[in-house]
Amino acid sequence: MYSLLLYLAISLLIGYLATVIARVTGTVYIPYLVILGLIFGPVLGIFQRQEIEYLFFNYVGPIGAMFIILAESSKLSRITLRRVWKPTFTLITFVLFVTGIGVAIITIYAFKLPLWAGFGLGAILSSTDPASIIPSLKKARIKEIPSTLLITEAVFNDPFSYMMLIIVIALLLPQYLPYLESSEFTISNPIFYIILSQFVSPVLISLGMFFIAYELRQLFPTDFKSYYTEILILFGISSYTITIFFGGSGYMAVAIFGILAGNYMPKDREKQEYQEFMDKLASFVVIFVFVFLGATASLVYLRSFLLQGIIIGLALIFIIRPLTTILAVSIDRNITFQDALLIGLEGTRGVFPAILSTTFLYLGFVSKNLTLIQYGEVVQALVTIIIFLSLTVQPLMLKRIARITQKF
Repeated sequence: MYSLLLYLAISLLIGYLATVIARVTGTVYIPYLVILGLIFGPVLGIFQRQEIEYLFFNYVGPIGAMFIILAESSKLSRITLRRVWKPTFTLITFVLFVTGIGVAIITIYAFKLPLWAGFGLGAILSSTDPASIIPSLKKARIKEIPSTLLITEAVFNDPFSYMMLIIVIALLLPQYLPYLESSEFTISNPIFYIILSQFVSPVLISLGMFFIAYELRQLFPTDFKSYYTEILILFGISSYTITIFFGGSGYMAVAIFGILAGNYMPKDREKQEYQEFMDKLASFVVIFVFVFLGATASLVYLRSFLLQGIIIGLALIFIIRPLTTILAVSIDRNITFQDALLIGLEGTRGVFPAILSTTFLYLGFVSKNLTLIQYGEVVQALVTIIIFLSLTVQPLMLKRIARITQKF
């Protein structure tokens, strides 16, 4: 209890320092969170790594991801979704899976990682980040179509990235799935398990939670509006928790609930207050996630895999992601080649890959499997390096790329 509060307090202090440094240097503050996390963690030893890893995987990571997805999904307009549903669908399916497979092929064949570690790394890195891309888009004043697609993709592909990771574990490490997806109900068939856990149960439960919340608003409008933010957070958390209880993807459930709440709840004045509160909460989460990412990293593995991480990161940023994106969104004639190139080059990796980075390390610790621990360290180190590279390079490129693409 006390150690958690201490770590959170130090993280907030680090967040302030990172903001000051970013303002002075005119850069993005998130990479400084990772650097300062490294300094306070493995360098100075103020953060105890074992405690931080436990808190990160069990509490800060999943709860933080839930709040970010809930906050960002509630901003998506159904009108916008109708307009861009075709390219968005290809971005969160084809681009996400091909990106994950491309990263896996590089790590397996070039760097000799085991099959499960390579595909697991690819799944973790397949997700783009709404928490970091949205501020960058606002600063650079990007056109509506690429901006809308990037934000919509970033909100949706967190659940799909998690689904890809579950598929990897279900197919290649099925004996370890119960440690990750605890459920009162077990299904041995992996295909049925994926369909039920990642789609059916999240959809049904989130629809049920929204229906109850909507009916409460209709039956008790005055009482509901006086407790608006608390009620929506309550039902968002309930969607996440109940889905997890049944072995499903809480991230998918909370994304669906957020979209429903943002589009179909009556437009009360309190709705804006709810969104402002969620934005502030998401900014707190970003600080904790990236500080904890740096604090849980191993300096030994970071040094050993620095070159490999840079190679994978550059390939992901400049080759795999742009090529697959241009191919995918070309099905929509409203998307120009210039917009597709901008979208492809700006798939920033951030919060969700950071949260999933300790997955294999956690599975190794709880199962006492030394191989999982060893390669879990490798995966976490590579994810940390690639996230840092992505958050450093891509926000700085955004405005320049936008200017170049808009000239043609």
